[in-house]
Amino acid sequence: MTNEKWEQLVEAAKNNFSDVSLRTEDIMVETEDGPQKRGAQDILIFTHPSGDRYKLVRENHPVVLEKKEHYSHRMGDTARTEYKFSQDQFSHKLRVFKEVDFDEWEEITLDKLGL
Repeated sequence: MTNEKWEQLVEAAKNNFSDVSLRTEDIMVETEDGPQKRGAQDILIFTHPSGDRYKLVRENHPVVLEKKEHYSHRMGDTARTEYKFSQDQFSHKLRVFKEVDFDEWEEITLDKLGL
């Protein structure tokens, strides 16, 4: 989903639904060097007129430009993978959740919709 489409979706949610909130959180990944930031996620929460609450999560990850495998044949040493990420190119993934209990979310997939 492009940035323009995401902004249109946020505006449509603000115009058509109630109790709309938008926030951004960092995506942290545990590596051998400690926790590192590997992107961000935009979270849009709104209440549908039927009373159901929905959450849209747009994950923004940098594109992997290069992947290097480092092997060691020494005893006790492990292999490791080194990634080189783009500074200006991002891939996006949109996930949809429905609130089933207070602050408990269930992901809505195509299988659950019967598609």
